[in-house]
Amino acid sequence: MVTLGEQMIPRRKLLLMGSECVLFTGILFFGSCLPPLATRPLSEVPLLPDLIRGALTSLTIAVISQTSLSYNDLYDWRTAQNRAELPNRLLHACGYALVMLAALVLLLPRLFYFPSLDVSNQTWKLILLLGMSFLAVWGFRHAFHWFFYKWRFGERVLVLGSSKEAQELGQLIAGNPLAGYELMGIVQETEDAIVPWDKDTPVHERIVGTLSQLRELCDREGIARVVVSLRERRGRVPIEQLLGCRMAGITVEERETMYERLTGKLAVESMRPSYLIFGSGFARDPLTLAQKRVLDIFASFAGLVLSFPLALVAAAAVKLTSKGPVFFTQERVGQDGEVFRLMKFRTMRQDAERESGPVWAKKNDDRVTIVGRFLRITRIDEIPQFLNILIGHMSFVGPRPERPHFVEQLTRQLPFYPLRHTVKPGLTGWAQVCHSYGASFEDATEKLRYDLYYIKNVSLMFDLSIMVRTIGVILLGKGAR
Repeated sequence: MVTLGEQMIPRRKLLLMGSECVLFTGILFFGSCLPPLATRPLSEVPLLPDLIRGALTSLTIAVISQTSLSYNDLYDWRTAQNRAELPNRLLHACGYALVMLAALVLLLPRLFYFPSLDVSNQTWKLILLLGMSFLAVWGFRHAFHWFFYKWRFGERVLVLGSSKEAQELGQLIAGNPLAGYELMGIVQETEDAIVPWDKDTPVHERIVGTLSQLRELCDREGIARVVVSLRERRGRVPIEQLLGCRMAGITVEERETMYERLTGKLAVESMRPSYLIFGSGFARDPLTLAQKRVLDIFASFAGLVLSFPLALVAAAAVKLTSKGPVFFTQERVGQDGEVFRLMKFRTMRQDAERESGPVWAKKNDDRVTIVGRFLRITRIDEIPQFLNILIGHMSFVGPRPERPHFVEQLTRQLPFYPLRHTVKPGLTGWAQVCHSYGASFEDATEKLRYDLYYIKNVSLMFDLSIMVRTIGVILLGKGAR
């Protein structure tokens, strides 16, 4: 896999994104320059800079279109593999792309230029080309996945271990073909008789050999990677067999490494402290921290300025529709366990926890006011937190700060939970863009997996990618309660 700011990205996914970028750019550029849509022939375009500007315009629209695809989860295999859902999501993505293009044209009317097409007077041609591009993507997706399934270009993998966790990992590998891995089966760590299986048995349940046959299986099947997923490792790790595989050029890695790579989160329920202690990541580079603070100051100040008119309207709406103060402050746990006061626009009635005490927010919570529900869905209620970021209590990106009451509970129940407090909490975060609103112990566990992955791989590029994805979460109203 390729890394971007320490975040692991599957090569096959990058290939898909790159191919579709070329596809979008090519259809837009050549479609606008060739009959029947061209206003004038390409041969009559006098200057090379005009052609370059037209190509850059096509590339810009391609990136906007792919951003729309990403916001509609069409680069997430779990969603994109649904062929019945694919046309519907592509149609939504095309609509979002048109809206974004219209907004850019209003703000920057001279941004888009085609040397052989008068966009200002023939906008319908650009809309037609964009529609043709999305239709081409639909056909390309089918061809792309057929090609890789047919010719089996994936890196061949064996999972060592026959436990439930090993089978779950095998299922995860088989269910993420964009990662570029091809699961060949499970190798049991004992010499017991192998349970027979047939062609209808799921690949993650196929025990293809025993530990003594590991090297033979690797040579025969062309295995490139062995993932060790033993439930009990003390005194049972087959050093000799794994060393033989490693010396033969086969990659050997732990279950937790593969799980992290495929899911973008850490397996906290089965992770050993040694994985955190001796593994990579968790660096605190002074330059990265300085860049992060500069980004926090710039983004929060810009957010306050741009959202000021909206904040005034929100404040008036809160004050006029319910009794109580406009702002709501609440104790939250920050970096190194320090408690600070988080600021928000009030979205619940004033006495929301008078009788119940601290409780998780729930779906359709009756404590939320009518205006408050809208503020939560649009995330307008969180605008005052820009002040928390400027003061230094929070960062723009990081684990969401939790209340001391719940932190005390979760610290007792969840391993590694205090590690969330080794960095500043954030207005948005990796857990927020990957998981729904956290309102239970199960949600807190899942969010911890994502938070630890972020802390392990924190970087400026990772922060920027999360901020871009947050825009999609807000626009689509995901996760709000």
